[in-house]
Amino acid sequence: MSSSYEAMWEKLNLDVEAHESLLAVLGKFYGDIYLSQEKRLKGMEYLDFVLSEIHGRRIQELQEAKAQGRKVVGTFCIFVPEELVLAAGAVCVGLCAGAEVGKEAAEKILPRPTCALIKAFVGFKLARLCPFMESCDLVVGETTCDGKKKVYEIFGEYVPLYVMEIPQMKQAWDRALWKAEVLRFKEKMEEITGRQITSAGLREAIRLVNDRRRVLQRLNQLRAAVPTPISGRDVLLINQISFYDDPVRFTAKISELCEELERRVQAGEGIRGGGILHRYQKHPGPGGGAGRHPGGAAGGPGGPLYAH
Repeated sequence: MSSSYEAMWEKLNLDVEAHESLLAVLGKFYGDIYLSQEKRLKGMEYLDFVLSEIHGRRIQELQEAKAQGRKVVGTFCIFVPEELVLAAGAVCVGLCAGAEVGKEAAEKILPRPTCALIKAFVGFKLARLCPFMESCDLVVGETTCDGKKKVYEIFGEYVPLYVMEIPQMKQAWDRALWKAEVLRFKEKMEEITGRQITSAGLREAIRLVNDRRRVLQRLNQLRAAVPTPISGRDVLLINQISFYDDPVRFTAKISELCEELERRVQAGEGIRGGGILHRYQKHPGPGGGAGRHPGGAAGGPGGPLYAH
């Protein structure tokens, strides 16, 4: 992939040498973690292809969209209403925050105790390693934690940044705040795209995003079968790719994969011969309250068993 996209990466001002080194490491990591699995679904071949071209063909698609006059909007969090981005004719992509490869660069402008997630996305930008970040006409942050609130004051010097205020409670005034923030974001999207968001356009965007949500819900329902028909790491991979891939194409491909999963479930086939039982137990959270471990399932000692 490297040689065929090098000119594009240079145009995006990536550190091409460091970027190629990163891709080499990630490629080996991907092969060891994902491609080594047994009894993988044939439908996962599409996801493997997407990952192999995540900094190549997908970035090329974003450049083609920009050449057509569309804007690219990057987000860090699902609180940002993607439906408004799509309704304005823009492209919405998730931004890099999953590796510490740019930590040294980030620590030049951030305190060392800053959380790893924040240092990751700042580091990707400063080290010039993320073509998604460099493709963005707008980066949308959200005030989900105090660390992000402070870092956006600095990060805005490096990217075209827009910040949405996230309510911290669920009172009436919080709902009013969130409504105002959504309307303010709508105005921002209309401003940068030069396109008015219509009811029809918003309705279509909502349908598109909900179709993707439904296919992911279908996937999660199918993986509950015993024996489990798909590995947890592949499900995680699918969810990660949902933030990057074209939503229409992604929904169609995961729908096909779910059909393959249904056939496997009906045949009683799984990635292993039978269910493996894990006990999910309640454990103290950071504040001494009940936490969820692992995977968000809560239960007490001697509590329910789940097959995986």
